[in-house]
Amino acid sequence: MHRVLLTGGRALVRDAYARVIGASAGLTLQAQTPRLPDALAQLPSLRPDLLLIDADALPDPPVAASRPVLRQATAWTRLAVIGTIPTSDIVDFVRAGFTGILGRDIEAAHFVTALDLVSGGGLVISSPGSPLDIRDARAVAPPSALEHLSDRERQILALVATQRDNNALAQLLGLSPLTVKAHVNRILRKLGATSRAHLVAIAYESGLIVPGSPVPLP
Repeated sequence: MHRVLLTGGRALVRDAYARVIGASAGLTLQAQTPRLPDALAQLPSLRPDLLLIDADALPDPPVAASRPVLRQATAWTRLAVIGTIPTSDIVDFVRAGFTGILGRDIEAAHFVTALDLVSGGGLVISSPGSPLDIRDARAVAPPSALEHLSDRERQILALVATQRDNNALAQLLGLSPLTVKAHVNRILRKLGATSRAHLVAIAYESGLIVPGSPVPLP
């Protein structure tokens, strides 16, 4: 039974999340609080398996302003956020330590499955505009899948996780954009990935990049 601490958002919405969690077979709600600081203060004593944060509880900009605090929180629990998360912000959330990113339109059954996966150490990205959704979560590549990549391809995969486009990667690596594009396409084929967003998830789930840690540059 995975223990969930819930924080943020409007009371009615938070109560709805709480009811879904409470009705599930594999999750239990330890506590809920309207304010993120109060939830963070409870982590050492409660030690939940997952801290589920409504995106409305995060400051603006949501990640940059709270990254140090969130990194400290990952010492006690895993982090998931639910809300309207722009695709362009997904990488920042993962780098800040979030291993669950959920959209508000997620269905109840998928919501429970996602929380269960994240509580158990998985990575789930199920947000509008992201090609990787809850049904793909179990298909994220394990570390052994990276054995098929060359050192250069691993390097490019790590840099793709920073959401650099091909032109930026080309300039950074001293390669032509066409060469970088060819590398990225080969990585997609080797890993069975469907998009760059899927590659980002693979980079973190495989351990190539550690959530909350800076990505090494070449």
